[in-house]
Amino acid sequence: MIVSQPTAHVESPVASGVQSANVARNCRRATLSAVLITKNESHQLEPCLQSLQGWVDEIVVLDSGSTDATLDLAKRYGAKVFVREDWDGFGVQRQRAQELATGEFILAVDADERISDELRASIEQILPNPDEQCLYQVVRQNAFLDKDVFHNGWRREKIIRLYSAKHFKFNDRAVHESVDSKGVRTKTLKGFLVHDACRNYEYYLEKHLAYAHSWARKQAQSGRRATLFSAVLHALTTFVRLFFLQGGFLDGRHGFLFAAHLCQYSFNKYAALWHYGRENEKKKTKPPDSMYRQ
Repeated sequence: MIVSQPTAHVESPVASGVQSANVARNCRRATLSAVLITKNESHQLEPCLQSLQGWVDEIVVLDSGSTDATLDLAKRYGAKVFVREDWDGFGVQRQRAQELATGEFILAVDADERISDELRASIEQILPNPDEQCLYQVVRQNAFLDKDVFHNGWRREKIIRLYSAKHFKFNDRAVHESVDSKGVRTKTLKGFLVHDACRNYEYYLEKHLAYAHSWARKQAQSGRRATLFSAVLHALTTFVRLFFLQGGFLDGRHGFLFAAHLCQYSFNKYAALWHYGRENEKKKTKPPDSMYRQ
């Protein structure tokens, strides 16, 4: 059940910026909904909302049960805020959020991301005559702690974030969800989607531990299995790839810490898959209760 948290009918300097995007324009353009899914993001949400203020037609926030100031902050920026706590993974939650949006095009954004001025200009240039059958990808510039530039493959990645609401949506993966692009034309927009992935290190570790368990549970449910040897092997190959093959060592301590963290993340994923696989096997082999008699 989705519980709506309507924005109060009070004019504020911040909210008026979003409302101003709905005034008369020089020409008809596709309407744009910025869509976010959140939970306890108040420590990093404001830069994201500021980068959307005044030019998107609406900001839609679907929250999964925040206990901090996330909802109040979103309302201050004029967002349409909804709550749905029955969590079925990131992909499904993004689909639910898209269903709440009214725009013809969807701009999917995370709470720890912000739109650069050049990316905004590139999006606005497309909207008067967008291609509904095309997926628009952005270049995400990732930052880790206080370092913006990396030599490894994570430095700048292309991801699809702008698309027609009528024709596309995110898949239902529990983690690492994406818009399926097989056989579909894609165009790369100018500018960067700035990703402050690790502004808070404790939060970053907790988030990735939750990602690992969510991924492992989903994989185990589909019948996939792992061994502890495979967990170690995946972890070691991740570190070697990031730190040595992709040049993470050139980033010094930050490069080592980043490679070590993703090494640990990879180990956690496959170790958790080993655990959940064993649990599922135990359930299959356990005799039904009816076989036991007092």
